[in-house]
Amino acid sequence: MESTPMRSAHHPGEDTSRQDLAAPSGDVLEDVLERFREIEASPAARALVAQVLAATLMAFTRTRSVRDPLPDTAPGSAEEALAVLAGIDHLRSSLAAMDVTWQVAAEERIRRDDATRGVPSSEQGRGAGQEIALARRISPAASSFSQAKARRLLQNMPGAVERLWSGAMTDQQASTISGALDGAGADTCRRVDDHLREHPEFLHGKGHKRLQSDIRDLVQRLEPETSRERAERAARSRHVRMTPLADGMARVTAVLRGIDAAALMQSLHTRAESLRASGAKTSLPALEADLLVEDTLRSGDDEAASPKPPRTRPGLDVGIVITDNALLGREDDAETAELEGYGILPAHIVRDTLLGRPPGHLRSAEDENPDKVVSAFFRRLYRSPRTGDLIAMESRARAFPAGLARMIRWRDTTCRTPWCNAKIRHSDHVVPHHRGGATSYTNGQGLCARCNLLKEHGLWILSPLRNSEASGDTIETLTPTGTGRPAETHTDPSAPPRAWLWFSPHGAVGTSPIPR
Repeated sequence: MESTPMRSAHHPGEDTSRQDLAAPSGDVLEDVLERFREIEASPAARALVAQVLAATLMAFTRTRSVRDPLPDTAPGSAEEALAVLAGIDHLRSSLAAMDVTWQVAAEERIRRDDATRGVPSSEQGRGAGQEIALARRISPAASSFSQAKARRLLQNMPGAVERLWSGAMTDQQASTISGALDGAGADTCRRVDDHLREHPEFLHGKGHKRLQSDIRDLVQRLEPETSRERAERAARSRHVRMTPLADGMARVTAVLRGIDAAALMQSLHTRAESLRASGAKTSLPALEADLLVEDTLRSGDDEAASPKPPRTRPGLDVGIVITDNALLGREDDAETAELEGYGILPAHIVRDTLLGRPPGHLRSAEDENPDKVVSAFFRRLYRSPRTGDLIAMESRARAFPAGLARMIRWRDTTCRTPWCNAKIRHSDHVVPHHRGGATSYTNGQGLCARCNLLKEHGLWILSPLRNSEASGDTIETLTPTGTGRPAETHTDPSAPPRAWLWFSPHGAVGTSPIPR
């Protein structure tokens, strides 16, 4: 393996450099291991160092996201570079598992020392967050959030910690899962952990947004009795904040009801695209920002002059995927819906909003007509209550018809490229049309513009994973053959795949499950 020069990380005053690693034997790795053996430390400290070395060894020899681990790649090749990056990412996951363990251990030890020194029980461990933040070189607020996530994982989700250590879960995924479980009970956390253990494919290829939405869906189904309370408590915390930025700019962030936020963004985007189509040269994001400011300031001036009654007819088109049972049937708080541009949310929020009573909404008068506060209409697309699938559609045209494209966009939520969170811009044929791919719901996928362009340039090879094939972690073993083409499968070609395996020309691999 060719090495790249690195800056020395020695302490001030020490005259050491990376060149000192050159051992008399000529093997850098052997010299480093010899230095580790010479460390004078307690058995516990030596065990910790050994754990770090074991994690490093595992990361670079059992790497999950490339076809070939580092020792099996050719020096100076592109495959070697990808294997290095994949190994570093795997190691980051293992170190994150250690970090979770030691955050909780540090907090417990500080609390124990406080008790030994006679600190009152109510004050024990009170300064742990600040001490841990100082040791980790982060803010106390960030440390507090990190400690809460670490406690949740270590105490209630041992399976997730184990998967994090083995590299089957990324550091960001662990943080996303723990954050999405904020406010959930310990029993719910344990049941989500059991679900991840039983269905390891649940994590494959999912970026932050999609994984967060899916975990919230699980929480909704596992803990429906507290759903309304959680929704109302969250709605009461809505707010707007401003953060100064450089060069005379500022960032305004607003925490809104999900339905309001999705409608707002849909309106801004549609109107910005209209301005672009009429000749505006400003970028879409900048136009959206200008429209938001214009609407807010103009609305304030209009209200000061003469207050206007609420809008009495629909003005926005917001997509919601919901079962007929959830919308029209029994009052089941375990039911969920999917909001375009947002993700999973409790179905009762949709029902209440359509009735003019969203969570946290305070009526100004008891006799206010609910119909007058509805300022948007919702296009409903029904899914099967039994399977969760949307109804399939197919077309003989090369281009996806508007209805079919919208179904695919609602199903996929975000770009289907593994780990991509970008907004869907293009409807793509998984098997290209010129190779016989159908313009159908099964053969369609939503991609962002960048990913679709790279796929069209031949930088990705896609292979279907059928229902009858192995599940779980074994998906990660289905790698291309030595020819660089996907491994052949021997299943019914007419059966819809449950996932698509993505392979890069130089050995990177990923899984994109079909959203349900």
